[in-house]
Amino acid sequence: YLLASSMTAIMAQRVARKIHEACRESYTPDSKIIEDMKLVLGPLWPANKEIKLWRGKGCQECGETGYYGRVGIFEVLPVSDSISKLILERSPASEIEKKAREEGMITLKQDGYLKVLEGITSIEEVLRVAQE
Repeated sequence: YLLASSMTAIMAQRVARKIHEACRESYTPDSKIIEDMKLVLGPLWPANKEIKLWRGKGCQECGETGYYGRVGIFEVLPVSDSISKLILERSPASEIEKKAREEGMITLKQDGYLKVLEGITSIEEVLRVAQE
């Protein structure tokens, strides 16, 4: 009871490496990767955009890694009345997550994929830090 009534939000975060701007290059990903991204993003998928992903080639400045800097990947679950009710009923986490997604929660992996589409980080980096 105390938990459900006192929480306003629940947050998860991961830190991913950013692609180094100086040695960044675009590429067309494999269709399997695109299908996975479409499945994970669902309605967040950009409908009329040509998809190009980015990666770092590696240079002396970034130590041949292709990455330089960090970016946060977040999942925020606002505790609405319906979520609070599920917590009070001791519902399984899967049911709470389902309700949160219905209410518009973006998962860690979805936020990571959105950052991939923006060219901030790579698909490999998101899968490394946010794979469930």
